[in-house]
Amino acid sequence: MPERPMKQVPASARRQADSAPWYRQRWPWLLAIAPAAALVGGLITLWLAITTSDSLVVDDYYREGRAINQQLARDRTATDLGLQAELHFTARSADPGTSNIDLHLTAARGSAWPPALMLRLVHATRATLDQEIRLGHDGAGRYHGIGTLPASGQSHWLVQIEDEGRLWRLARAAVTRFDTPLMLHAMQREDGVGPDRPSTTTVPVR
Repeated sequence: MPERPMKQVPASARRQADSAPWYRQRWPWLLAIAPAAALVGGLITLWLAITTSDSLVVDDYYREGRAINQQLARDRTATDLGLQAELHFTARSADPGTSNIDLHLTAARGSAWPPALMLRLVHATRATLDQEIRLGHDGAGRYHGIGTLPASGQSHWLVQIEDEGRLWRLARAAVTRFDTPLMLHAMQREDGVGPDRPSTTTVPVR
């Protein structure tokens, strides 16, 4: 069977293809896809880095830039005082979405109670969700306030109580629910002195 002769491309067509501008060729555009995608991704990453903050929060000294030894001093003071606190949350029927917050603070020995305490709810990863609620003293170590609490079971929170002078603090980490009572203690220290092993030194509650 005789072979068919190959179809010849007219010389004029070849010259026209060779003389076409580069932007009418397909290969420059195909080769530019990868660098263009990398450039767009880099610009998006730069925009996110500039417009968002690194809000990973585990404890208050991370966000506020305080030294770790200062926080240990506050924990030590709470341990020395023998402080413990129990928090209760009750939904308010008169104002849906808010809750009554009642706290009972106890100490190893009698002393003057702070006129107010600050309740801090610190989100595990998003500082913009953090809350501060002031609790006024009703007498005998009992404090009360009103606030909007996070939904239970949706995230992890650090719950912290501190005096207004920030001399001591009580806390509980990895809290996920706000519909049950919470017990707060001094954070455990590296030397093992904490709520389970109180030290013998006492100082007045200010």
